[in-house]
Amino acid sequence: MQCKDIPDLPILQFLADLDASDEWPTSWGTWHVYEYEGQPSPPNSVTRAMPDKEATPSKLVQAKMRGLIERGLVDGCTCGCRGDYELTEKGIAMLAAGGKS
Repeated sequence: MQCKDIPDLPILQFLADLDASDEWPTSWGTWHVYEYEGQPSPPNSVTRAMPDKEATPSKLVQAKMRGLIERGLVDGCTCGCRGDYELTEKGIAMLAAGGKS
């Protein structure tokens, strides 16, 4: 699997839904995959929006998020820390347009 095989919209929708969720106290996403309360990853992990969920390698998840940041759809950090991913205005507009940029 490559970054091009991972659709953008599920990730953008996942990040948009974080703002509306009471399940997690922050509105930003992370790329981490680790056990959280018996679950394979925390509720704010963008791995949950990947086609293979937690089976997607973390380096691929980070590369996909780096691409979304470079395209201006997401803001955050690509150094390998938490990520702190949030939608940008451009990402919100793309989501509202159903994926058409």
